[in-house]
Amino acid sequence: MTSKCGNLVIQGISSLDWSTPHTNKSIQCVGQPFLNYEARLYNRKTFLHSSSFQSDAGNDSSTSVAAAASAVENDDPKKKKKKKRDLLKLNEMELSKLSHYEVLGDIPMHSNYEQIKRAYHKSCLSYHPDKTGRGEDDEVFLKVKAAFDTLSDVTKRKSYDSTVDFNESIPKGGESEAKFYKVYGPVFERNLRFAACNDPANMASNSDANAPTNNGGKKKKRNKSVSQSSNAEQKKDKAPPSFGDDNTPIEEVNAFYEFWIHFESWRDFTLKATEQTEHDVDAAECRDEKRWMAKEIDRKARAMKRDEMSRITRLVERAMAADPRLKREKEREKAEKARVAREKKEKAEREAKIKAEAKAKAQEEAAAKQA
Repeated sequence: MTSKCGNLVIQGISSLDWSTPHTNKSIQCVGQPFLNYEARLYNRKTFLHSSSFQSDAGNDSSTSVAAAASAVENDDPKKKKKKKRDLLKLNEMELSKLSHYEVLGDIPMHSNYEQIKRAYHKSCLSYHPDKTGRGEDDEVFLKVKAAFDTLSDVTKRKSYDSTVDFNESIPKGGESEAKFYKVYGPVFERNLRFAACNDPANMASNSDANAPTNNGGKKKKRNKSVSQSSNAEQKKDKAPPSFGDDNTPIEEVNAFYEFWIHFESWRDFTLKATEQTEHDVDAAECRDEKRWMAKEIDRKARAMKRDEMSRITRLVERAMAADPRLKREKEREKAEKARVAREKKEKAEREAKIKAEAKAKAQEEAAAKQA
């Protein structure tokens, strides 16, 4: 439809017509309101946290009620527990962000097999299809089942724990002495999670006697002497050297870096490699295809492990280059080396002078005898 108003021609278009093709774009949610929303969503903040109602100092009743509630929670240990998350109320994106530990009721990462099994049974009481009526293909129940299948298997759990909830970033290097301990200390502490002495498989062997493994549930017989030497090795490596502070003796500093130079990581990238290669070994059509998939996954996992050890090496090198304790030790060694060289030179000069004087005296005595 067109109309004319003076020299202006107006042409109507449909509300669904666009001058350019429609494109889909993702929007990154940012800002304090969004952060507050997520904090409340995951029960990290109360609904009235930072609100004018809660912070209104003029309202004596609300202030007293909040103070009383806080006092009761602090006195009663039962009320310190986090409010249970209802997975049925989460959308697909929110559900995908949860870790297996959060899916099973926010259990800690160091939970043993029995604790994981109890958490799974408790979750089934709420999310099993017989309880919800949502069918066997319910996304929530499948998420719960996948969490238990992974965490109840020692090998799968080790691979899962290798990547879940971990920040792999390291300092860029060149930090000032004033910032060194604050920047590098937390990074070394964070990466200590993957030290061989903290291998969850070793802890599982001691506490998870009933945990299933990939060997069909058969228990392997262990040589007693090997077991004893292994336990002795674990006890030996139980307390890795600490990062220390500016007053830490140089011997302890050297021991700390010696530990990290020869750092042994238990990280297993099999699960991550499987996701990136998109190979499903269980879905292989024949034995040859299954073997090929397994080799590809293993090759990718080994490449990731090499990258991991290179990351640790870069961390150690950058820390050693910026460590003020090592710089002072280098200056001390340099000064000591210069002192030794100076004393050696002075000693050589004294000996040369003594020899010259002795030679001159001998020549004088020889000349006196001839005269």
